[in-house]
Amino acid sequence: MIAPPPGPHHGQLDAAVESLTLQVDRDTVLQARAALLGEALRLRDAIKFHGVGITVGLCGRDPVSADAAHAFSERIEGLVDHCARYTTELETAGALLGDIARSYGYTDAEIAASFSA
Repeated sequence: MIAPPPGPHHGQLDAAVESLTLQVDRDTVLQARAALLGEALRLRDAIKFHGVGITVGLCGRDPVSADAAHAFSERIEGLVDHCARYTTELETAGALLGDIARSYGYTDAEIAASFSA
């Protein structure tokens, strides 16, 4: 058996996510919105604190270390970029849940009060 390469496994994740559906009603829409926006905020903070400018230095003076350091740094940058895009998707979904909450009759003040960052 060959292990999949490191990094995000888009096909597997996409299939798992598509098999799940977020279902909300008037009683749960604000909680779902708050959960998504809370996770987006947590991820944004983590990226800001940990994810900016991460690089891997040389492990030694051998001929492989420079190429390996560059490859690992590129992978890290790709993962951070992927996480940033995912965070944007969570924020978009939260905004859409705000629209749904309005359709259920919640006011903008009630929606804003349900999640204060």
